Amino acid sequence: MTLCIAAVCDDPHNPKIVLCADMEREMEGIGASETEDKLGFVRSGWPTLIAGTIAKANDLIEVYAEYLAAHFDEITEFNLKDQLRIPAHLQKERLVDEYLRQTYAFDREYFYGASSTALPQTFVSTVTENISRIKLDASLIIAGFLNETDFSSGEVSPRPFLAVVEEVADVSGSQEYVKLEYEFAAIGSGQYTALSSLYRREQDSTNSLRRSLYKVYEANRLSENVPGVGKKYIAVYVLHSDGHVEELTKEGYDYLSDRYEEFGPQKIDSKKLLAKKEFFQPLDAVTKTGKRSPRSGTPSEAA
Repeated sequence: MTLCIAAVCDDPHNPKIVLCADMEREMEGIGASETEDKLGFVRSGWPTLIAGTIAKANDLIEVYAEYLAAHFDEITEFNLKDQLRIPAHLQKERLVDEYLRQTYAFDREYFYGASSTALPQTFVSTVTENISRIKLDASLIIAGFLNETDFSSGEVSPRPFLAVVEEVADVSGSQEYVKLEYEFAAIGSGQYTALSSLYRREQDSTNSLRRSLYKVYEANRLSENVPGVGKKYIAVYVLHSDGHVEELTKEGYDYLSDRYEEFGPQKIDSKKLLAKKEFFQPLDAVTKTGKRSPRSGTPSEAA
């Protein structure tokens, strides 16, 4: 349970990525504390935010770091997504091996090989079903820059990307592990509230750093009442195209907090709200499918 947000911005014509995370850490059966640093690195210049089970997320980061150290030179603008899928698949294989060895004292190679003849079919079906329930129990946002070619000019320049590593089912029902975003992304229990806020604020990669910083901060604050999202502490970082990362200072946090008090949601004064009789009319079953009035302004004309 947590909230991590990332957003690409332009400052000006010099892309950056804003990263934000709460510091909530939950221990099942014990409690929670806001002490968890959720920023890691899978390679130099590619910071990573983590959500889910912290131990599993750290394991997943290590798998990515190991794979990228050996295969980074193979990654291009054309195969980035495919390359970033591989470590997630490797981690899933390790989790399955761990489950099989701990439970039955054999590994995947034996189960998917000799098991077809050596093991009862009912047993194979049961184990296969159990394997299908094994999840990564972790989500990542990998932020980085990768050289990309502008085919109209031939110019090569670093393009920001956000790789969201999260085990979700696609429309066909199959498991997908990695999707690439080039505007913004969020993971954790507060992701839907945060994403709604960013859509509402029309965040996109052409926004300036100052606007993006506030929008990401606001999205975090608006999500703080979601169960599992920390309320007291957050961490905000800025990734530059050369790979170096800056962290917001106390002055920066104070400034964003002041702007949130100015621009964020205001308390409702019930005395200023009305529910007059003329605001309502009996429902006419015949015309109820006709055009409705817009949310504001003058009523629309009947069709």
